[in-house]
Amino acid sequence: MAALLAALLTAAAMRVLPAGQASTLVAEAAAKKNQPVVLHFWATWCTACREEFPALRQELLRLPGRGVGVLLVSIDSPQDRAKAEEMLAHYRLLALPAVLLDAPEPDPVVRAVGEPNWDGTLPATFVFDGGGKLRKSFIGRAKPLALEAAVRAVRHPAPRPAPAPPGPPR
Repeated sequence: MAALLAALLTAAAMRVLPAGQASTLVAEAAAKKNQPVVLHFWATWCTACREEFPALRQELLRLPGRGVGVLLVSIDSPQDRAKAEEMLAHYRLLALPAVLLDAPEPDPVVRAVGEPNWDGTLPATFVFDGGGKLRKSFIGRAKPLALEAAVRAVRHPAPRPAPAPPGPPR
C-alpha cells in the first residue's frame, strides 16, 4: 500500500478533459509526431477493464518504445480521478499518458473516434495510422497478440501493388 501511495504522489495528476475535447485525443497521443496511435478506453467501474489490464499491460507499455503514441482514456466522473489514478498505479501503468474524459454520454466520444460500430462499450481499444485514420477497433477485451498485429500493420503497412503496365495500343 505504501508503494501505491508513493506512486500516486509522484505521478502527475491525471488531466480531466470535457467530452467536447474527445476529437483531440489522437493528436494528443501522437504528441505532435506523425506516428501511429493507440487509444485505450476504460473505467474504474468496468469489471472487464480490470480483467483486461493485466493481459494488455506489457503490450501497452511497449508501444512508446516502438514509435507508437498511446493514451489511456478513463471514462469516469471527474470526482473519481483519484480512483482512476489508483487503478493505473495498481496495474503499474502510470508510465503511460492518461486522461480522464468527462463524458457522461458516449455519443460525442463515439463520433470523435470514428468507429460506427462502437456504442461506448468498455473496454475499447482503437489503433490509428500515422495520418490519424482509424485502422483497427477492439470493442470489448483486446487480446495482446491481436493488438500487436494491428500495431505492426500500421507501423509497416503492406506495400501497394505496382500499377499494371499499360496494355498494347489499340
